[in-house]
Amino acid sequence: MIKKLYLDTKEKIYRATSIIFIVQLFGALGAGFFFVIQNLFQTYHIFGLTGAETEPTLWLILFWATDFFFVALSVIVAYLIAGIPALAPSLALSVYFCHFTEASASAVDMYPCFFAMPENYANATAIGYMGYLIMAVILGLLIKLLYAGWSNAKVAIGRGIDKLLAKLRKKIKLIPEALKGLEVIEGVDLIVLILIIPVASAATTFVLIRYGIEIPFGIIAQKLGEALTDLASTEIILAAVVMGLMVGFDLIGPVSLSAFSVATAAYLATGNAQLVTIYSACFIAVAWTAFFGVLCCKIFKKGGVTDTNDFNLATTGPINAFFENIKLTVAPSMPLAMRSPLTYIPGFMIGSALSGLFTALFGIVNTAYTDGSLPAYTTANYTFGSVDYTYADMFERGDVFMSFTLPLRSGDFLTCRLPLALIILVSAFIGGLAIMALRQSEYKFLKKRNCYYEPKDDIVIEIREYGKKLAAQLKK
Repeated sequence: MIKKLYLDTKEKIYRATSIIFIVQLFGALGAGFFFVIQNLFQTYHIFGLTGAETEPTLWLILFWATDFFFVALSVIVAYLIAGIPALAPSLALSVYFCHFTEASASAVDMYPCFFAMPENYANATAIGYMGYLIMAVILGLLIKLLYAGWSNAKVAIGRGIDKLLAKLRKKIKLIPEALKGLEVIEGVDLIVLILIIPVASAATTFVLIRYGIEIPFGIIAQKLGEALTDLASTEIILAAVVMGLMVGFDLIGPVSLSAFSVATAAYLATGNAQLVTIYSACFIAVAWTAFFGVLCCKIFKKGGVTDTNDFNLATTGPINAFFENIKLTVAPSMPLAMRSPLTYIPGFMIGSALSGLFTALFGIVNTAYTDGSLPAYTTANYTFGSVDYTYADMFERGDVFMSFTLPLRSGDFLTCRLPLALIILVSAFIGGLAIMALRQSEYKFLKKRNCYYEPKDDIVIEIREYGKKLAAQLKK
């Protein structure tokens, strides 16, 4: 039973991450569109009559799906595992944790508080991307198992009611002979199946995530941030390695953002951009590590089946890195880690740590952070009133929406851009080899125990065939 449940859950996770690729592409369309219009045609307020003050709304619409893919993933995973009863609780929990700050955020403030320009970014991604997957799996399995348990219990309870009815009929002749105990207990199905089980499952899941992930990892992130601050003042190379490990661990989560806050604080306090440059290199390396991990598995035929959906996810990040987009650079790497966390996350940590190590070792600093020459890309998209803020302005304000790909697009070419590109590629390749080795070990371990799930779908072909099916239906 446990093996079957594991394989079934694994299949649902693979299915959900394949669907999420389509969700993330919605945001990629926005990134490519704005990048081309603004940077090639030098047109910023591209919607003309809408005006600068309303244009951000249209930008947010394009990116909403990508930024909140955690919500979509949680709902899809829980639904695939437990069906319709999981929809409402999974949506409620994922939205709650998505916009959780020190105080609950209103719907209007949810986007700024969560991702684009977090006002409270230390708490905005408090459970990390893996937290949403864990939450969805726990919720789905609880509902699924409780539903199965209730269905089995009804039979036993029904027998008990049958015995009770038999005794009562001797005293009360009005009780019909046709009345069965199972019919009586099924009379409360609506209450148990629609209200009690989903609500109890949601409450249990909330407690487990809140006190098992959010609070503990918040404390860990704080302690790591304090230790990293002390380390950076004396041992910058070791601090760079630790920062890379923190970034690779949860990418956009409490641990990674703790490292970001250390880099930001150092820059604002001293004007030294070295830690920011290191963090940037560590962050970008994740996308390339995922790419090389998938590529190595395919080339060397290791690590089990590498399907088309793996390639879809692995190639999207590096492509979007050149569109100056923090979210889309690493967002596709997260579903890959969700498919196999014990292989991809260590690989991310290795790739990021090496990027941090080499960046610090060679003393690379992006001078664009300090001399005011940061590119003014996408200034129109985050307009407050009638004022456009450049990246440099936003960084000074403490806003998190800084494109971490900037070191590859700004600064001196020979002393910053080129060496950083080489460092990231070499580090990511080594991280990719580590992913391949770990995937091969996992494959052998699971195959030996008949627990290996072999992916079989291709979401692009599936959608193409679905279009043909709809076209055929309309002709009838």
